[in-house]
Amino acid sequence: MTKDDDLLEDPSWLKDHDWIEVNKLRRAYEDGGDDALVKAWGDLYRKDLAQFSRVACAFDRGHLRRIRDAVENAGYTFQDLIELAKKKQH
Repeated sequence: MTKDDDLLEDPSWLKDHDWIEVNKLRRAYEDGGDDALVKAWGDLYRKDLAQFSRVACAFDRGHLRRIRDAVENAGYTFQDLIELAKKKQH
């Protein structure tokens, strides 16, 4: 998980300020492994749901377990995330 090609599947979702979060996630993993990465995902989830969604959608499917863990650790399910995203659009 050190190169963008290994990390991201579709970075076209990302806005300029999203790259700051991608780099935070990368550093969290490099410094603390899976546990630190799950925590960093959870922090992003609680900070900004829209940004979380953009960054999560850019990641390789192989990293979705960590994203799911962060969502579940925050007390939500993916269905909750979908419902929250729908509410934000209206």
